[in-house]
Amino acid sequence: MKDEEFFEFVKHDLKGIESDLKGFLEVYYPMLRSSWNPQNESDFIIGWLLGSKEQEYSTAYYHKNNQRLGQELLYRIHQEITHQKQQIQKQVAAYLEEKSSD
Repeated sequence: MKDEEFFEFVKHDLKGIESDLKGFLEVYYPMLRSSWNPQNESDFIIGWLLGSKEQEYSTAYYHKNNQRLGQELLYRIHQEITHQKQQIQKQVAAYLEEKSSD
């Protein structure tokens, strides 16, 4: 798979990050929270989710191409993920606010 094709795959996949976040918050995060006990939950959630996506793409690229991501493609992927950060922050804030009012 060429770099440009892979980048298009990443952009398309990131459109579903909201559903990834929903599943993470409902299922996986409560387990993480109990063992890690983060002081800043919002930063922890966002960092975990975005870091996991970068790792997911890096691993997928390696398996498809038998080589690591080049610096330029890695940077572009990071920028695309960062572009999603504001929307994710809003969703995380709403989740934490809802959780604290329960």
